[in-house]
Amino acid sequence: MTEPTTPVQQSTPKQPHYSLVRKILFPFSGEEPLSPREGLRVILGWILFFVPGIVVITLFASFASNVSMQRMLTLTTITVLLGIVLFGTMGLITVSLSNRAARFFQAHRATKAEAARGGKYGS
Repeated sequence: MTEPTTPVQQSTPKQPHYSLVRKILFPFSGEEPLSPREGLRVILGWILFFVPGIVVITLFASFASNVSMQRMLTLTTITVLLGIVLFGTMGLITVSLSNRAARFFQAHRATKAEAARGGKYGS
C-alpha cells in the first residue's frame, strides 16, 4: 500500500515571528538599511502607538481634577504636540541607529567574504 502523499512545501523565505509590539514599532529585520519610506513608517508607528495613550491619560487626569474645558483643550493640544515631537524624535533615532548598524553589518559581512576569497590580492 502506498503512503498518502503530502503536499510539497514551497520554499518561502523564512520570516521571523515578531511580537505584536515589535511588528508595530519596528517591523524590519535590521539587516538592511531602511529606505526613507520605511523609516517614515517606523516614525509614524512610534507616534501612533504612544501618543493616543498619553492623550487618554491626560484627558482622564483633566476630568479627575475638574479643570475647565479651555484648560483641558490646552493641555491636550500641548500633550499631542509634545508627544509627536518626542516620539517622532525617538523613532528617528531608532531608524538612524538601525541604519547605522545595518551598514556596519554589511561592511563586516563584505570584509569577511573578501577575507574568505583570499584577501585583496586573491590566492
